[in-house]
Amino acid sequence: MLVRGLAIFVLFSARANPAVITTTLQPQTVAAWDHYITALDPGSRPLLNANADKPVLMDLNVNGDVPEGYIHHWIGAELIPNTTVAAVENVLKDYDQYAQIYAPDLKRAEAKQTSPHSYDVRLITERLEGLLHFAFDMHSRVEYRRAGQDSLIESKSYLIRESDSGHAPYTDLMPEGNDHGILWRLNSYWRLRQTGTGVYAECQAISLSRCPLFGTLGQVKNRARDSLGFTLRRTKAAAAFENARARSETP
Repeated sequence: MLVRGLAIFVLFSARANPAVITTTLQPQTVAAWDHYITALDPGSRPLLNANADKPVLMDLNVNGDVPEGYIHHWIGAELIPNTTVAAVENVLKDYDQYAQIYAPDLKRAEAKQTSPHSYDVRLITERLEGLLHFAFDMHSRVEYRRAGQDSLIESKSYLIRESDSGHAPYTDLMPEGNDHGILWRLNSYWRLRQTGTGVYAECQAISLSRCPLFGTLGQVKNRARDSLGFTLRRTKAAAAFENARARSETP
């Protein structure tokens, strides 16, 4: 579930026992990721044909193979009615409420403001999928800025460590890049634009993992799509609640 300022876009590529499927992030994989991100201009894409019924979702990197890895890149958008860009931004900055809004996968969120428009964010996640557990301790830098008529929120991970057992309280974090290869990097890019009485809310989620195991690519992509859709829907619901609360407090 991705996630206001930061997308929680955990892509589960392992379908066997993750405890025995370990791998190491390679320099050429990191180089491919860096090249992909450097070439990206997320705010230049035409707006999607979003509506208020359900998110529009699109896979922007159908063939995501890179040396010893895979880059997942999805975009989603929706129209949030009867609100403002400022109200949606307030939802995205309210990190103290992340665990409530994006439950059950998000267990804890912490944020330290490092400048008037920047935050250092820590997210702790845990997901149960059948008999498998996946848990991550993720650190990202998040920046809020304006570009023309758009509000842009950019989040880039700088440290992701996976729990070996997949359970809280995360006392068994594996070394960065020496793990099950489920999530090595995660960036998200929000674009908010006022459209009449509503807000066009768009999120791009880009992550780096090991290559999906044979026969699982379709399942991995479905999880990525569903995760982004969940994040957009929960953000919309939180913005609607915030707007209703603000109206009720107006004399």
